[in-house]
Amino acid sequence: MMRTNRWALLTAGLTIVSLVGNASAQQVQGNVPQLDSGWSLPNGAGPTNWLRLRGDQSVPPRTARHARIEPISVVSGGDTFGRVSTYWTGWEGNGGDRSEYWILGAYKPGPQQLGAKVGDGWSGSNLFRGRLWNEQYFSFQTRRAQLSLYVANAPTPILQASPTPNTNLASFDDDAAPGIQIDRGRGSINLFWETGSTSAFRNLIYGNKRVVGHDAFVDDTLPSPHRDVVFLWGVLEINGVPVQASASTSSATWNAFDSTTTYGLASANNTYTIDLTSYNIGDLVTVKVTAYFKHDAWYRNDYVLGSSGNVVAAILEQQFEVIPEPASLVALGTGLIGLLGLHRRKR
Repeated sequence: MMRTNRWALLTAGLTIVSLVGNASAQQVQGNVPQLDSGWSLPNGAGPTNWLRLRGDQSVPPRTARHARIEPISVVSGGDTFGRVSTYWTGWEGNGGDRSEYWILGAYKPGPQQLGAKVGDGWSGSNLFRGRLWNEQYFSFQTRRAQLSLYVANAPTPILQASPTPNTNLASFDDDAAPGIQIDRGRGSINLFWETGSTSAFRNLIYGNKRVVGHDAFVDDTLPSPHRDVVFLWGVLEINGVPVQASASTSSATWNAFDSTTTYGLASANNTYTIDLTSYNIGDLVTVKVTAYFKHDAWYRNDYVLGSSGNVVAAILEQQFEVIPEPASLVALGTGLIGLLGLHRRKR
């Protein structure tokens, strides 16, 4: 009997584009109800990814110079789900009440990182406000302060490598010929299958501008201010028909502000009984394991904003041939010999 057994392994790499999407420029837009002499907007009021309020003036005696931006809204950009990171910082160079600033309603706070999404906005008279004050009665005094709001896209988790699905199908091979042949006389086999393990990676956010002096900035590296959860599981198909899902789903979670970049994803697996008696001798049976990956994107730590849907991470395809059990082959051979002897006697 001619055997056309085939063993095929196809590993389909994860298509990163389908997960990340087309992230566009992240931008905020501000309204400027007050901008006194001495204050300026180096990058304008938006749309911009870096909103700055700069105060620098030799202020006349007993005079205050005010500036504020409110409301401020996220108008574009973000990851696939519109998520961004906002980084609010301020600086003043004179101390006390001579140079002052307010950010998000707080007086001279330290750096503040907030998660947001397109459409979010902030308001309030002390949202993004500065004041230069000269308390002297006769002399001009130099006063300086700066406020900065830097916006970056939230990072999206990806698989570092495609998992490698596997089965124990080869352990049931009953013939030395190439490929896999399994005796129908076994009745059934318990097929163990798994997706294989891998790791998921979520990058940090680099280059976040923080004001540290007069026209002086440093780049801070920050974690995402949003939660992300990824899942790995598998589906078994026999001859193109889905017959079983993995018994469990492997997952990894980054909470908001988690600076860990890499988490492992354990292999998801199951065991399926293949009834060999349902096939004829010579049938070719195709076994296919598909590993799937999914990403749930959260808004901050509050709720699931969206999902990537099921993305194929890897595929394993194997094939075996159903062959007669050895006793059947012996009986067949004995019968042929008997027929040959009978034929000779008749001659």
